[in-house]
Amino acid sequence: MRRNKRKFCFIICVHDEYVYEECLLYINRLNIPSGFTTEVLPIYKAKGMAEGYNKGMTGTDAKYKVYMHQNVFITNPNFLNDVLTVFKQ
Repeated sequence: MRRNKRKFCFIICVHDEYVYEECLLYINRLNIPSGFTTEVLPIYKAKGMAEGYNKGMTGTDAKYKVYMHQNVFITNPNFLNDVLTVFKQ
């Protein structure tokens, strides 16, 4: 699979739909850097987080992958820009 250098993917292990929906509210409020896209890849029924994240890793072409559990709420609206700053150093 060819890697998309201008894409973020949120790989999320999910077992509680209600909490996952709240997680998405925070993701949808993030400022997306110009020229970038985002994708959300929920992983259901994984036997463990490692299995779920491994499925997600191979299920996206995004260069930047954010591995998280459904109960993580990203409160910094500039999170994606901050990630780019860290990885450009």
